[in-house]
Amino acid sequence: MRHGLRRHASDIGSRLSLASDRLDRLCRDVSLGVRDQRQFDEMESEAQAIAADIVAAFRQPDARPGGCTNPRRCG
Repeated sequence: MRHGLRRHASDIGSRLSLASDRLDRLCRDVSLGVRDQRQFDEMESEAQAIAADIVAAFRQPDARPGGCTNPRRCG
């Protein structure tokens, strides 16, 4: 693994760890019960934000040669 990609993989791991912590908190909160529609909507928004952060961890600019942000599309 080239040095730049190794460094990027480390950053991905850090970002995924943060998202994992947030997901753990969300799971805990959901298991305690949902009080009302407002709280449900807030939890859903947090779930979407966590999902977006997970995807973003892999699509950082300059993650691959040429600045491609989607590894499946990069040659």
